[in-house]
Amino acid sequence: MTVVGILTVAALCHAAWNLLMKKSGQHGPQFVWLCSVIGAPVSLGLLVWSGLQGELARSWPAGLVSMVLHTVYAVVLQWAYGSGAFSVVYSVSRGMTPVLVTLAAIPWIGAPSLRVWCGVAAVLGGVLVMDRVAPGRGSGRGLAVAACSCAYTLWDSYAIASLGVSVLPYLAVASVGQVLVLSLVVKPRRGSLKNWRQALPIAVLTPASYGLVLVAMSLSPVTTVAVGRTLNVVMGNILGILAFREKLTLATLTGLTAVVAGILLVSIGTR
Repeated sequence: MTVVGILTVAALCHAAWNLLMKKSGQHGPQFVWLCSVIGAPVSLGLLVWSGLQGELARSWPAGLVSMVLHTVYAVVLQWAYGSGAFSVVYSVSRGMTPVLVTLAAIPWIGAPSLRVWCGVAAVLGGVLVMDRVAPGRGSGRGLAVAACSCAYTLWDSYAIASLGVSVLPYLAVASVGQVLVLSLVVKPRRGSLKNWRQALPIAVLTPASYGLVLVAMSLSPVTTVAVGRTLNVVMGNILGILAFREKLTLATLTGLTAVVAGILLVSIGTR
């Protein structure tokens, strides 16, 4: 499967769990804890397997850093969905992430090529056309989510590409660590598991989507992956139209076309 194909599947998973998060009506760290708890048995199994394979020692320090960044991201995301419109928060957060990643990565990998800049500009322009970003609808909260996403994208890319950590133990350490940290923070009480039906699909789709992204990071530069992940914007808008009955306007179609063009501009021809 090509990088574009991997990112397409990841985008579908990511848009789906974000939609489910918004529809759940749960807007506190306790729901993040519940999603983590549901996935804990699998993470613990991977942790044991990685230890037996001798891959854990190299992965756990970087995995703990990833855990902190992803936990902050999850809590900020829920806060954003608490009052922001789904289409605005989701599209702004996903569309702005590659812009921030591209700018932040310049000191380490140098200025990107003209093709990358054009791709980023097309993606950003498409997002702005689709959502006509306006104060009060969640654009500021979407930017906060984008900043968190930029931070974990850069760190995870560094861990995979430069530190050479293995994807599975890396994910397992981050997931188990998140359960332990949130258990101390939220202090779960009786009834904390009552929303498990809402949390179950999110707990499955979240690691699946980002596991695929980590695989893509091992095959392509971080800027390419970051821009490619804006396929999430396309998937998110389609799911938003189906779930919230949002209108498919000319502005939406124009924006989606610009996003796809930007993705292809950056992704085609990369290894």
